[in-house]
Amino acid sequence: MIIRMLRDTPADGEPSSSRTKCFSVIGICGIPGSGKTTLAQCVFQKEREDDYFDHVMWIHVSNIFDVHTISTEMLEITSGRKREQLINLDMLQRELEEEIRGRRFFLVLDDVWYDKDPIQKQQLGQLLSPLKAGRMGSKVLVTTRNADAATSLGAQNPPVLISDLDEEDFFKMFMHHALDATNRDQAFQSVGREIAGKLGRLPLAASLVGGQLRIRPHIDFWRSSLNSDLLNDSMRALWWSYQQLEENVKKCFAYCSIFPRRRVLKRDELVHLWIAEGFVKTTDETEDVEGVGLRYFYDLLSTSFIQLKTKIGRAEFFTIHDLLHDLAESVAGSDIARFEKGVAPHIPQDTRHIFMESYDRTVFVEQILKLKTLRTLFISYSTESMTDIDFEHMLRNLKKLRVVRVSPPLSGTIPACIGELKHLRYLSFFGSHVLKMILPPTFTKLYNLQILSASEIRQLACANNEGLGYLENLRYITGWGFHFPDIGRLTSLRTLTNFTVGKIRGYEIQQLEHLDYLGDSLLIQGLQNIKSEAARQAKLVNKTRIKALELRWDAPDQYSSLMMENQNDQELNNSADPQEEVFEALLPPPYITSLKICNYRRSAYPGWLTGEQSPLTNLQNLVFKTCFGPSDEPPRLSESFRYLHTLIISTCNWKSLPENIECLTSLENLIVTDCWKIESLPRLPPSIKKFTLSNCNQSFTENCCAVGHPYCDIIDRIPETSIC
Repeated sequence: MIIRMLRDTPADGEPSSSRTKCFSVIGICGIPGSGKTTLAQCVFQKEREDDYFDHVMWIHVSNIFDVHTISTEMLEITSGRKREQLINLDMLQRELEEEIRGRRFFLVLDDVWYDKDPIQKQQLGQLLSPLKAGRMGSKVLVTTRNADAATSLGAQNPPVLISDLDEEDFFKMFMHHALDATNRDQAFQSVGREIAGKLGRLPLAASLVGGQLRIRPHIDFWRSSLNSDLLNDSMRALWWSYQQLEENVKKCFAYCSIFPRRRVLKRDELVHLWIAEGFVKTTDETEDVEGVGLRYFYDLLSTSFIQLKTKIGRAEFFTIHDLLHDLAESVAGSDIARFEKGVAPHIPQDTRHIFMESYDRTVFVEQILKLKTLRTLFISYSTESMTDIDFEHMLRNLKKLRVVRVSPPLSGTIPACIGELKHLRYLSFFGSHVLKMILPPTFTKLYNLQILSASEIRQLACANNEGLGYLENLRYITGWGFHFPDIGRLTSLRTLTNFTVGKIRGYEIQQLEHLDYLGDSLLIQGLQNIKSEAARQAKLVNKTRIKALELRWDAPDQYSSLMMENQNDQELNNSADPQEEVFEALLPPPYITSLKICNYRRSAYPGWLTGEQSPLTNLQNLVFKTCFGPSDEPPRLSESFRYLHTLIISTCNWKSLPENIECLTSLENLIVTDCWKIESLPRLPPSIKKFTLSNCNQSFTENCCAVGHPYCDIIDRIPETSIC
């Protein structure tokens, strides 16, 4: 019905006039936890896929909102650009109006509150003002607890009401969450029906209470739960569900209230924060703390305290329902303070964790710097940056800090007093306004530091690089351009974005030998500096948690010489340590799904890549970039790559694709770019769905497009092709 209402407009496509709005408003109304947002998300996802609207925007409003912040968010969505500059509201809305002008948009305003306050009504009108420039047929979908909210925004029709579920349907939903489908025991069915009858037909209560019962499939527990007074009310049932959690899991859940309502959460980020705060407890020294933290996370996920919001590729993003966010806030009490832009807070002196949505110097100096027991400080993106003086005062005054996520000082220089934060475990810098950041020599005194993140800073340096190897508790380093010697001492390291091999002590590839906890992705560059024995000593094969690996030989200074006839091959052939042997010794871990090879300048490839029985049986993505050898013959690829679905060949001097490519029976995406020597096309596997050929040999390209040519016949069978 809602989809039909989005399409139903008598003057679709016409420009708006001074008397008519270009958009109409549709409301979805229901009690908390009834499924308003879930329904809106389904509609939003469909419209994003259908491309009926030029702009599709999702904005969470809540009871306290700032017109400037939301207008900025809308402008970022429509323009596709991040807005960091200070800009007044009038200029902001004029820019938004220009982005919207003549375009049909679909805007979801989620969780709009309305209590007939004239100021709030004025703010809502101000929020929608720039939208008048849009194209006729635009729509605004509003989710709200109060039907008057949609009417105040201009809805002409009554809102779509989320009605109560039928009693039997609610019981089936509850039992779906509470009991495995294979359990047909009538005792559970009978008790379950009585429990469901007490929950007021609230879907959220069904998933929460049901989730707790599912992990305790004992009829005595079910019966004792039935007799609990807390289940006599649907809202109190949420509290009952919380009480069933383990004590440490309760702390982790309450901590989630530090983030703004509807904040998109990442699993690993949450787990790392819980560990840094000391909430994750292991039973003995052999137990992996990350594993315990993940168990806490999945305990909350399986019982619906945390919910999956969306999935983009392999990345999953989570959220917490508004009612559960309220519960987390209630449990956390004064331990956690979170304040949004434009709200003047009073922060209790016993507050331990603070989230500032936007930096406010007055609040920071007059209140936050006085909190001597503060353990956590998040300062989100802001148009105002912290001064160098304020940054130093933060380090000098807040000695109990464990978790810090802030924008670095404008100078890029971190004061020496940071070495006094002996409790610091999690340090994250964000913002691209600082190109280079320098850590003082005292940084090496942060012996408890577990996480150092500076992914947006192009160059990170320490005045005492040699001492960084002694930060033995360091588990995660994210960011480019950060290199220091003796990284091999950090045997607890889980993440290392890139490792550059050098010819001086402390930068040898053997530094990787004992870093067997490394996971996610790893780039190793400077491979022209190593010998085969050193490559074997790195023991890449033991790093079984790595999923994506890039092996890079540095390109010569004169890149253009590669484009000629390999003038430097004689020099390479006289090398004391053949690169073929080095490559063979760099056997990757067996479970990688992505492999990228860059700047390799030999014709022979390792057996683990070309042999009939390659150990890389899980490989899904394979990239060859700037690979030049004395011969222009391409390598054969192992027929063990049964899951390989993407093959990219870029700027290589090969005269053909691998001759046995037809044997890659799962290959779906084939991309060939900037290969000027390529002149022949072997038979391709029938599994290919997309083929891209760009900037290659002109004669070969023409043959691929010439009707009747064998190459054209091969390509015509592929559903999607791009040849230029």
